Amino acid sequence: MNQMTKPPSTSWHSPSTRGKILSSFFKGGSFAITKQVGLFIIFLLTIYYLRPNTSLAQTFDSASYHIDFGNFNMTSGRKTSTNYTLTDTVGQNAPGRYDNVGYVLKAGFQYLYESGIPLSFEISNTDLNFGSLTPNIGSTVTNTLTISTPTGHGYDVLAIANHPLKSLGNTIPDTKCDSSSCSESVSGVWTNNSTYGFGFNANGDGTSSYFTNTTYFRQFADNSSGETAKILMSEPTRVKDHSSLITYKINISPLQAAGTYENSINFIAVPKY
Repeated sequence: MNQMTKPPSTSWHSPSTRGKILSSFFKGGSFAITKQVGLFIIFLLTIYYLRPNTSLAQTFDSASYHIDFGNFNMTSGRKTSTNYTLTDTVGQNAPGRYDNVGYVLKAGFQYLYESGIPLSFEISNTDLNFGSLTPNIGSTVTNTLTISTPTGHGYDVLAIANHPLKSLGNTIPDTKCDSSSCSESVSGVWTNNSTYGFGFNANGDGTSSYFTNTTYFRQFADNSSGETAKILMSEPTRVKDHSSLITYKINISPLQAAGTYENSINFIAVPKY
């Protein structure tokens, strides 16, 4: 595992003067010969400078997959006993810490343990029940997401629903918020009791880029419609026990069919390395 910030850039130029230089090499006259030899030497030095370096990596193939990677570690992690604690990486190419102006490279999984903070992600309640719903009165339930991450690049938390709230053939639609301005990617104000649907708000660490305040809601991405999970909580640095309160809201119209409506929400925590 390599962790690098601001990798060095690489530029490539191809020679375009080979025919011109070689065609003039054998012109007569001692002065001309001396001059052309100088050009020939410059040409050789240019070819040497532009020759690409060989880049070695490791690959694995089978009938079902092909994997390209810079290296494959055979084992890594933290080992302990009564007398010692060992963090190791076996198989890493050139393990260690490398520093230069503009970047720091830490090659090896043992650097994950520098902070002493393990990766963890907790959801306080995974079985939410709204009970009986009353038309034109919004109902809410909440739970809390808590995350710790050892990497200095932070994390993203994403969410996606398997489908809208359903009961047999009936559906409670996703909210569009008061001005029809919200979606699975964009939040909007939802305070009007004549605005119907299902949505959520996130309030706490790492949520301010996605929800201005607690009156802003948005839809869950819908997997059954081909939508992809969307970020609701994100920070760019190492964190410990950072949390966000998730508020789920339903408001139904008087015409909504009776039934027991349900769906499943998946939260995905992704550390950034």
